[in-house]
Amino acid sequence: MSKSLSPTEQDYANSGWLQALMGVNDPIIQQARLDAKKHLDWIDCVCSLTTIREKVDTLQASIDSLWSYGVANDLKWLLTAIPSAQSTWILDSTDDFTIEQNTPPVIEDAKSWADAMGIRDWTTQVTMRILSGDFVSWQSRVARQGKNAPVGFTMESSGKSMLELKTTAAWTANNWVDGSWCFSIDGQSTMVKTIEEPIVVARPAWSEIEETALLTLQSADDRYTTQRKKSSGSAIPQGDWSLWCESIPSLEPIHLAVLDGQQMKFSSTFQGIWATVWPIIYCRRKRLKRGACGLVDVRKKLDCCFQADPKLVTWLLVFGELLCQMQAGDGLGIAAKFKT
Repeated sequence: MSKSLSPTEQDYANSGWLQALMGVNDPIIQQARLDAKKHLDWIDCVCSLTTIREKVDTLQASIDSLWSYGVANDLKWLLTAIPSAQSTWILDSTDDFTIEQNTPPVIEDAKSWADAMGIRDWTTQVTMRILSGDFVSWQSRVARQGKNAPVGFTMESSGKSMLELKTTAAWTANNWVDGSWCFSIDGQSTMVKTIEEPIVVARPAWSEIEETALLTLQSADDRYTTQRKKSSGSAIPQGDWSLWCESIPSLEPIHLAVLDGQQMKFSSTFQGIWATVWPIIYCRRKRLKRGACGLVDVRKKLDCCFQADPKLVTWLLVFGELLCQMQAGDGLGIAAKFKT
């Protein structure tokens, strides 16, 4: 459940993190802020019907840019962990059958990624599992409606109590207004079911992605430490991160892994930027616990972060937002969403 915000934190969340965190009037830092915001705008653009409609003029550019950035920066695994790529689909509006996706979509480029997210019309092959009695009842209803008579049981399926039927699942984006799914049993032209809602899938457990996430972070720390020029600025303090690290309970282990240094060792710069960026991410999502941090302190520390390593700040913001979409949000795209 979301935690209530203090008035100051609520203003921050509502006004936008960039405007709320304007610190020193330095043109270099200002450019770094704008660059970071641009990357978050790309993510926002593909997360809901509303934002897609609002940003339709820049939608394709956002898709291409986010995909290119993710592939080039070791984040492809987060981009492709979209709800529609999961195996078992949950259809809340019907219990007549279940759907299983035996072969996940092949996502090789920005187009196939956008298609699988449901940004455009998309078709994929799935398996429908339905009780034979329900299948017969469905056939009878179709026949009574005066349509062409459905094809009867095949030799493979006759006599089985549970049928597993090859099915075509077609998503219609409908100009991002009210998309729908159409499930058509292969070889049964009149056996069609339309679902006027996104499918729902189980959210990946943290244990399933923990190793990949930590290895990604360690690789990023090594990469940016190597690239970073020696800074004459002061170290970035971590502050009391225990106040905000429980904002999304499922993500608490990753904060402990990075900041307490027991599982893996991270550079002090990486830890300082991490401890600054995550309160911003949680506040954007209105999940920051009341009194977890002060905005004046966040402003000062964020300016220090941009001075120390602006590229790492942007990378951690993108990593954090994508991870939150998987572990606490609906997920990327509009054709499917993670179950709350």
